[in-house]
Amino acid sequence: MPTLAGTRVLRELRTQTFLPWNEKLWDTPNVAHDNPADQRFHASLILGFTDAQQRAGFFHGREIESLSNTLAPLTSAIHAYDVSAALTYVKDGTILPHQQ
Repeated sequence: MPTLAGTRVLRELRTQTFLPWNEKLWDTPNVAHDNPADQRFHASLILGFTDAQQRAGFFHGREIESLSNTLAPLTSAIHAYDVSAALTYVKDGTILPHQQ
């Protein structure tokens, strides 16, 4: 993700890939996880911004056009939402007695 990191407007950049769906790995009582193959998430990308103005500038800027053109053939859905707080439960490998 050098293209994203190089924009210098992100406060946070996280990527995550998921293992292929396997019934035994998702054995949750009374919950169906067997989505059709073309509707399964295989990765996520989290972008964090300092504030709404930074986010709006990023999504209306030229960098996003290039990124969108690159991701479009590989992406089935994009979901965006605001997160007002992120709580820390583990710090430096130690479980905290209370979230921070």
